Amino acid sequence: MKLKIFLFFLFFSHFSFAYDFMPFDMNTRKVIEKRYIDQPLIISFWSIDCPYCIDDLKKLGKALSKNTNVKLITVCVDGKESAKKAERILSQANLPKHEQYQYAEVDEDRLRYNIDPAWYGELPRTYFYDAAHQVTPLSGKISNSFLDKWFKK
Repeated sequence: MKLKIFLFFLFFSHFSFAYDFMPFDMNTRKVIEKRYIDQPLIISFWSIDCPYCIDDLKKLGKALSKNTNVKLITVCVDGKESAKKAERILSQANLPKHEQYQYAEVDEDRLRYNIDPAWYGELPRTYFYDAAHQVTPLSGKISNSFLDKWFKK
């Protein structure tokens, strides 16, 4: 009987779309930058209520399927109460396996300023790091022409 229960859970665990959101706090961006220092990297800040964000996630999914050397980090700026909806959105975006974060600070304004003093909270907000870690911040929708140019660097 125990074996049947174990096999049941093992079988259905492969169909789970559960994402494990890690907490994004004041030091997370610096930790991520150090971890991926010699690699191209994209950090995408998004919200479940932002249609442009969801479009950008799908666009990034397509682009990254052709550019597997680029690491992706997504950061949902919504609280834990939005985790289920955020999971659904990420599972539908066809993104490669990547690290997923969710804001973990109570003072979101302070966190946002700590992330980037030039950022005022507009979404989507995406940071493109080339292999030399020169960063290009982008607010708003990502254009296909921008992605094409950036991936050719």
